[in-house]
Amino acid sequence: MQVTLPARSEQECQFHAIDLRRDARKVVGLRATIADKLGLASGDVTNISPGGCGLRLTKRLRCGQYITLLVYPNDRTAAVRIDLARVNWVKAEWAGVEFLGVIPQNQELHRLCGN
Repeated sequence: MQVTLPARSEQECQFHAIDLRRDARKVVGLRATIADKLGLASGDVTNISPGGCGLRLTKRLRCGQYITLLVYPNDRTAAVRIDLARVNWVKAEWAGVEFLGVIPQNQELHRLCGN
């Protein structure tokens, strides 16, 4: 999520963005299955961190929506399950989600994130 603040200089009309993510995102290209109360959708995880990810989907999501996410590692190991995630932003087929149902010791997620 980003917050935009006006620049301090009155002579400039620029805006500075502050990134409120807790963790840096790693750029990835992983298959994913997304489940919500209406059914399933497929897509790709484009970036990931222990606290969230970016998605490109075949199904449009809504801000504030809660989803379950299965991420399939490229090394063919077992899928990483995120039991609860909230959609924080949506733009066309892109969405950003925050992981809510992840235990800090989730080793599979940390492995995907490169930690």
